[in-house]
Amino acid sequence: MDSIREELDIASERDIKPNQQGRAKKTRTVTFRIDSRVVDGLQREADNAGVSLNIFVNQLLKRYYDWGKYESKLNMMPVPKVMLSSCMDISVDVVREIDAKGTDEYRNKIVRHAAEIAFDAMKDAVLLMKNQYNLWDVLEVLREYMRASGIKADHRIAGRKNIFVIQHEMGENWSLFTQELLKLIFERLAKVRIESRITANTTLVEVTL
Repeated sequence: MDSIREELDIASERDIKPNQQGRAKKTRTVTFRIDSRVVDGLQREADNAGVSLNIFVNQLLKRYYDWGKYESKLNMMPVPKVMLSSCMDISVDVVREIDAKGTDEYRNKIVRHAAEIAFDAMKDAVLLMKNQYNLWDVLEVLREYMRASGIKADHRIAGRKNIFVIQHEMGENWSLFTQELLKLIFERLAKVRIESRITANTTLVEVTL
């Protein structure tokens, strides 16, 4: 099988900027022998993303280091968004057909139960990935999960107010789920209440820390 020798400096543009202490992060140049077909494919992906091959490969490696290496240890498997959202939507629709008056109560029960399961599962993930368990480590692991899952998330800080925006594109029931999960995280780990708003595809949470 044909292969070519490519030198890739394992550091992205972001990595070589000074850190908060004003010191540049260390980088190292390493050489890999890679199948030429793979390199050509990576180059096309990098071109489509508008970045250099070096930066693109760094992003892939960082994604694996931050999240990918833990997936099998956490017994996770890739599931299409539409499958996850449809499971909740269909179960709510079935109840609506049987008992329209009990739909909201049933949906709230599903949302709360799903959020409790997710909250408990996150503790194991955080301990494995961070070797400790606190609010900020939980939020960091959640951010890495959303990034790996293609869910857009933003965290803004204004004084003591923290604003979290999650755009999942999975429907209203999923907005209710993410709202309930964030409520559990902040109430149990920071002992604070959240203010939240949702749309069909977005959850916005404000909390003072």
